[in-house]
Amino acid sequence: MTDDSSATPTPTIARRGLLKLAAAAGILPFLPATTALARTTQALAAPCSPLPIISGPEFPIGAFWPPSMQPRFNLLERFQEMKDAGFTFSFVGASDDDKEVPYVHSTLDLTDQVGLKALVVNWPEKALERRTEFTRHPSFAGFRLTDEPQASEFPRFAAGSAALRAAAPNLLQNINLLPDFGGWRDYIHEFTSTVRPQMLSYDRYPLMDDGSDFGGYCAEWQEFRAAGLGAGVPTWIYILSVPHWRYRSPSAAELAWQVNVSLAYGCKGIQYFCYWSPEPPPSYGPALIDYEGNRSPIYDYAKTVNTTWLAPAGAELLPLVSERVVHANGSVPSSVQPFTPDAFLTSTSGNPVVLGTFRSKDRKPRTRWLLVANWSHSASAQATINVNTATVTRVSRFDPATTTYTAQPSAASITVSLAPGAAALYRLDAPGTSLDPQAQVILASDSAVHHAIQEVGDTWNGPNPLGGPARLVAASEFNGALNVMEMTGDAVYHRVRAVDGSWSTRNLFGELRGVSSMTAAVVLGCLQVAFASGGIVYHLMQFPDGRWDGPNRLGDAANLVAATEFHGTFQMMQVEASGRIYHRVRNGNGTWSSRNLFATMTGITSIAVTVVGDEMMVVIAAGGQLHYAIQHTDGTWQFPTATGDPADQVAASSTSGELQLTAISAGQAFTRRRRADGSLTPKAAVPGAPTNLTAVAAASRSPEHCH
Repeated sequence: MTDDSSATPTPTIARRGLLKLAAAAGILPFLPATTALARTTQALAAPCSPLPIISGPEFPIGAFWPPSMQPRFNLLERFQEMKDAGFTFSFVGASDDDKEVPYVHSTLDLTDQVGLKALVVNWPEKALERRTEFTRHPSFAGFRLTDEPQASEFPRFAAGSAALRAAAPNLLQNINLLPDFGGWRDYIHEFTSTVRPQMLSYDRYPLMDDGSDFGGYCAEWQEFRAAGLGAGVPTWIYILSVPHWRYRSPSAAELAWQVNVSLAYGCKGIQYFCYWSPEPPPSYGPALIDYEGNRSPIYDYAKTVNTTWLAPAGAELLPLVSERVVHANGSVPSSVQPFTPDAFLTSTSGNPVVLGTFRSKDRKPRTRWLLVANWSHSASAQATINVNTATVTRVSRFDPATTTYTAQPSAASITVSLAPGAAALYRLDAPGTSLDPQAQVILASDSAVHHAIQEVGDTWNGPNPLGGPARLVAASEFNGALNVMEMTGDAVYHRVRAVDGSWSTRNLFGELRGVSSMTAAVVLGCLQVAFASGGIVYHLMQFPDGRWDGPNRLGDAANLVAATEFHGTFQMMQVEASGRIYHRVRNGNGTWSSRNLFATMTGITSIAVTVVGDEMMVVIAAGGQLHYAIQHTDGTWQFPTATGDPADQVAASSTSGELQLTAISAGQAFTRRRRADGSLTPKAAVPGAPTNLTAVAAASRSPEHCH
């Protein structure tokens, strides 16, 4: 939780760290799976089963440096004091020393009595050894495995975390990451793809001792939010609650501001640094409790915000999904999203506010929740948010004292007055239901682009015309929203379908000449697009703030490309004119693997790839026939299997946990499903599809938070 790029990661709560801060079509035998992909598939997926602290109805509120860090304060009344301030969990212990185990038990006896959950501080190897040592304590919830690891340590924590998860799947593992000191996107993406964590946590203390604020607070949150949504795990943060190093002591408004901006960005857990001052002045000023055990004003600030706002409002937001975060009115911080109208909100005015929109995990309800946070911690704010009454029929404000909602006089607008650092929560009731796709398909011809949704039960909605025409299409879903890339002539366009079914405008990205193939996949919130242009592969990215980077020339020779997201990596298949199929991976840290020969087939006209469970599946149209191949979880490949169907163009998606093959033959679209037992469903036409189709793309359902 130190905020110094030179700080050495430590498994303990150490002073130094704190203070320093075989078929037809001419198939050649497959080569073994590439090292990069084999490594990705060796670890089991992070389980989607209930976990302590993050799966319950309470919003997680924790703190670093508990009373027990000084034996003289390892007392029942001091932990009751912590519980009374609204905290729900604490970190316990300080090292791997076996001599400390009895002391940890004595502290857990106290957390048992007051009703605090506890995470024991141990390296992963020691946590594995001690996984049953503390289970007699009802408060024992898991382990804090490390704080602020360097990227070079990620393989160690990946191995240790996987071993602990396999041996004790019901224990929470907490690893806290560094803030942005440069290259942060690569850092958090590499951690997420390598370690496969149960949750994501980082620290950033934005209140400087010269009275200024760190300007990149929201830009960091935007990146972190995207990574958490992409991985399907909750995101936590440490907030500043003790003056130290270059950071000031927070006021009540500044404490609330850190909480509310974080909530607006979808935060699912707040951790204080620190609860108790680790050392006396001048190293540390008073935290909630100073070094000698005296309450400071910050204790009362924290107790107020925790008990009267964060606990009740956080409990409302905890089961919801962060759908959108924008800044409205006045200047917008660098690298964040400004307000734009959507299906629920039409315009804003007044003082600067942060608007966080939330939806249900069940994508069908159209009702939304809106958190309005004052962007200032030094001045009051008044803002008006105009509501789209064509969608929303009632607006209600949440009362944290009664945990109920009170209908507002008008559904047409929200006028809110906020104290410095404060926030308000509203529910936007919208009747009706949205469609709930299990797969989405884009069909293109030289006359129009169509969109179709396949719902649970294999019912179809559409195809519905989007406009067009387009000669190439690509699609990928993120957080329920569908990203569609279209190519008309040499022009590349991008548009997005929101969960509520509304579409953005079709925006021109630019022009690329000689493009023969295009593919897209969203990886941890970043839309990645690959093109084969003039027989060479190019790569393009859109970041969470909407900025584009590229196209960048990879230099690989290929006429066809296909890509998918797989555990936080961009997996790309490339086909040369010779029929050689190569596999290449863009890792979480932005580096590329070597290009490895995958197979050779003659007459390839289309290729697609998707992930089903923990297996990567490749669909190929070669020699006018439909084929598929599978990479199993152990890294071995099943040779391409011919389905016996004609096919010129193909798409692939994961549908209800099975591979769905969507293909075009003689201008007509059809689907087949590969069951888990390897059997294929009968060929079925896509109902209502045009009969002059030339391109197809499909997108699987993106993950939801499983906790």
